[in-house]
Amino acid sequence: MLLNAHLKEDSLQHFPAEIRHTKDHIDCPLCDPRSLLGSNNKLADMCIQDAFDSWIKTQIVSDQPTIAVKYLEDTSISTYSEYVWALDKFFGKMPLRNIHDGNIRSFQDDRANCRGSWRRRAGQNRIRKEVGFLLRIMRIAQVWKEDHEVVFKMLPPQLTDIPRALDPDQQKHLLAVMSRRDEWEWIYHYTVIALRTCAAPIEIRQGRLKDINLPQRTFRVGPEASKNKFRNRTIPLEKDDVVESFKWLLKRAKRFGAFKPDHFFLPFGVGSNHRPDPGKPMTRFGLKAEWNEIRKVSGFHWFRPYDLRHTAITRMAEEGTPIAIIMAFAGHISPKMQQHYTTISMQAKRSAAQAMPDFPPKKPPMSVRELPESFSYKISS
Repeated sequence: MLLNAHLKEDSLQHFPAEIRHTKDHIDCPLCDPRSLLGSNNKLADMCIQDAFDSWIKTQIVSDQPTIAVKYLEDTSISTYSEYVWALDKFFGKMPLRNIHDGNIRSFQDDRANCRGSWRRRAGQNRIRKEVGFLLRIMRIAQVWKEDHEVVFKMLPPQLTDIPRALDPDQQKHLLAVMSRRDEWEWIYHYTVIALRTCAAPIEIRQGRLKDINLPQRTFRVGPEASKNKFRNRTIPLEKDDVVESFKWLLKRAKRFGAFKPDHFFLPFGVGSNHRPDPGKPMTRFGLKAEWNEIRKVSGFHWFRPYDLRHTAITRMAEEGTPIAIIMAFAGHISPKMQQHYTTISMQAKRSAAQAMPDFPPKKPPMSVRELPESFSYKISS
């Protein structure tokens, strides 16, 4: 039903405004599946960006802040928008009906080898997700059929390595670099929050004013910001530095018009040609320019914003924190990463145990001690 939801809005455009649902929906022109699945499907003639914009509207029943009703979470919409951004750079204005398996293979080749307008290579899993979403939209538009599946073969999922984390000295150096320039100050506070909360970049970007409770020193990651229900959590803000970082970013957000509980504390459009809009969250490109500069100056060319989460969890594991406490901060962690962090935590516990001072050796009992030569005793009568 969700796959065909986009057709409903397109079909409604063919009915006059005065047409309404019939009583008990008997022979209802608005509910008739034949009307919803009519041949006049405009998505097939749209480019990927226009088709996505048209489809996403049908996934939102009501977008009022207090009564938002959607088929998709905000995090999913944000992720899909990133996929479409990548697809649009290759396919442009090409209608969906004209896209064939050869085009898709060329997209994969250019994306993987950084050809054309790409600045960085994309990994296999990323390309797989982007192509998978393109095929999803094409299936909705009824231009990707079963016979296409025979010709085109999806890239298989690739097992990823354990992400790289900064060691304590590198972490200190990175924060020192961020402190050098005023224009990097907000990145510094963003980084402190990530390192103290173990929150993922999208969880921080999707944070609203109502999610930050400074009197109680908590930061809430709700359903609208989390990747899934297992990542919903309330994170305690125990250190004073993370509280100060939240205060600094809240003042910054206020300067850009954020004052309502549903406004984002990292508003969209700051530092760009767009007008700052606190009603929208900053995208993942919002810190890209500054982050690349910081990576260059610090020498950590490999370090990504998401690696802050891994670095934060690694610090907790190095202190011997049990995995249950780590997950209370970080939310759901894959079994593979749980085992990785558990190993680090156990090694930390062993190191701490080995660092304990040795007890003095216990003296043997008198019966087995070697008696001195001058020792003598008398038996009393």
